[in-house]
Amino acid sequence: MRFFAGHGVTLLQAQRWAGTLTAVFAFLACAVSGELGLPLVALFFVALLGAWFARGRLYGRGDWMWTAVLAAVMLLFAAQVFVGQLDIVVAAARFAELLLIHRLWHRGTQRDELLLLLLSLLALCAGASLAAELTFGLAFLGYAVAGTWALALTHLRFEIEAGRGPQGSAALLNSRRIATPALLAGLAALATLGLAGSAVVFFTFPRLTLRALHRPGRPSAVAGLSDHVDLARQGEIADDPRVVLRVQLDPAPRGDPSSLGFHWRAHALSRWTGQGWRAEETGMMPARTLPRRPKSGGHPATLSAEVETVGGFDDGIVLTPDGWPLSVQFRRPLSAHPVTPRLYRNAAGDLFYQPADAGDVRYVVTVDTAEPGLADLRGRGQQYPRWLAADLEVPGNLNPRVVALAKRLGAGKDPVDAALAVERWLTMALTYTRELPGEVADPISDFLFRRRAGHCELFSSAMVLMLRSLGIPARNVTGYYGGQRTDAGYYAVRAGDAHSWVEVWFPDAGYVSFDPTPPALRGGVKNTAWARMVLLWDALQQRWRVFVVDYNLVAQAQAMQRVVELISEAGHRLAGKGGSADRLRVLLAGLGVALLAGALALWARQVRSGGRPQKSQGPALDREQRRAFRLWRRGRATLRAAGVELAPSTTPWEAARRTQLPAVVALVSAYNAARWGGSPLSRAQVRGLLRDLKTSLRS
Repeated sequence: MRFFAGHGVTLLQAQRWAGTLTAVFAFLACAVSGELGLPLVALFFVALLGAWFARGRLYGRGDWMWTAVLAAVMLLFAAQVFVGQLDIVVAAARFAELLLIHRLWHRGTQRDELLLLLLSLLALCAGASLAAELTFGLAFLGYAVAGTWALALTHLRFEIEAGRGPQGSAALLNSRRIATPALLAGLAALATLGLAGSAVVFFTFPRLTLRALHRPGRPSAVAGLSDHVDLARQGEIADDPRVVLRVQLDPAPRGDPSSLGFHWRAHALSRWTGQGWRAEETGMMPARTLPRRPKSGGHPATLSAEVETVGGFDDGIVLTPDGWPLSVQFRRPLSAHPVTPRLYRNAAGDLFYQPADAGDVRYVVTVDTAEPGLADLRGRGQQYPRWLAADLEVPGNLNPRVVALAKRLGAGKDPVDAALAVERWLTMALTYTRELPGEVADPISDFLFRRRAGHCELFSSAMVLMLRSLGIPARNVTGYYGGQRTDAGYYAVRAGDAHSWVEVWFPDAGYVSFDPTPPALRGGVKNTAWARMVLLWDALQQRWRVFVVDYNLVAQAQAMQRVVELISEAGHRLAGKGGSADRLRVLLAGLGVALLAGALALWARQVRSGGRPQKSQGPALDREQRRAFRLWRRGRATLRAAGVELAPSTTPWEAARRTQLPAVVALVSAYNAARWGGSPLSRAQVRGLLRDLKTSLRS
């Protein structure tokens, strides 16, 4: 409460804090991209604390050392960029942050403070080029407010020092009555008003996204996208609520469920390694058109899924929902240098795109969801083509107990009935657990006969090997399962929804999906408070990207069209008769009468006051301040009587500089010291200062 009682920070402290806060927000705007690296982030905060405790005692010392270090780092970054080890934008951002750290340690003159603000702006621009996410937007908002404080207080500080000199300005710089909460709040409101005006210009000025500095992404494989399965891992599978996909379906699911029961297919894995699975080593071919689906016997039912992969979780894989993929269309924001991904396909039917980008990628997958019925799959025989040899391969060391169990469940049955029997037995007889057993000699036998509990990869692996032992082609599939509905209207698939299931091949039908994992335990992200917060944050980020980052000419035209439609609808309603139109006219008429009555009341009050402006209720002045105010008022009157014309806006220091009289300088110094610095001012001092002023003017 001492701050709000007038005993807060001094002008000098507020100015330095505002500059430091501006640098911090600029650094955060760049650091949220994750491109700076942990050492540089740690170095910044260590330097920040060191600069705070040093308090300028190291200013001017070791300049040659700082220059040498910065020059060496610049040469190192240049060499890394030249050999292709470091992206040029990342190198420029890191070097800008090093310059910012250097300036935090060297702050003394007006030039130093202005350089700090300029480097902060440079760091902010670097952050915009690295990752313009919602976290950047929040840091930018803090930078706008802190930067306004820093600019205003820096200008005020050095104007005072220029007018009074280092010693004469000490009273004002150490005054706690200048950088008040009211001043800071007013500057913050001014910054907010500027941001609002910028937002209006942003949304109305014709948009064009320039991607000349578009950097190649660094995709990182995550659970669900890996091209291999390792059953020898040890520990426990932890829930990961981070969102990897945002999905919108057309048509929307019936009843608008809170969660989806969809598989999102990534990879098909056919080669058994003894401790897991790996994909077949086949090349990729351009997929201008996708292969047609074999006749399923049912009527086609198409579903379009608009998928948005979250940057940093993408590996150039097109994830497809349950069904036969019919087409894939990529969507990119309108730009001057568009980068259109191209679709590829491998022999296993997995879909990819290139170039792979760590940024968000949008595509629309259309699938035929009309799966063949069980009756249609029966009686197709077991005559399989040679290219299915990998999906029929049985490990030579497969435990005989596994083969015996498979025969007991499916021997002599039609392949579809055998697959259903194995799937049903695994689902009902075994238990799901997220604990990983670690490396064992035979993970499948350990799962089936000893632990009798495992995760989805063990369920699917056991089913594939059991079906192969019966001569039925099958393979393991990885991807995701599920999708949680968000408040933003899309379904979020999270990293913890990584899943594994089975595809079985049938003649003239192709691969059909089976999932032996218990249905209630597929996926895996629990609906905890933390998971809900992650979904809420992702929804906010998605809105930020739609309305800010990806706002372009198309979105602008759509927004303008909606505005025109609203105005047209309002016009039709006003032109109509009866009903809502009459109520709208009554409402508008009442609003107009209220505004007219308010204007008349203000005019009558002005007339009663004689046209004189009402006195503002400012903060109460103490005795010394009131005496200082009277001193300056009488001094102005004395100067005016002597022929010195002063405008109402002329400040005391401007009057002192104009007259160049020692008596005026002494009077102004006493006024400022008492009015703003809290110095005592007696009546005798007032009389003496006025007497000296009159004597000086007469002479």
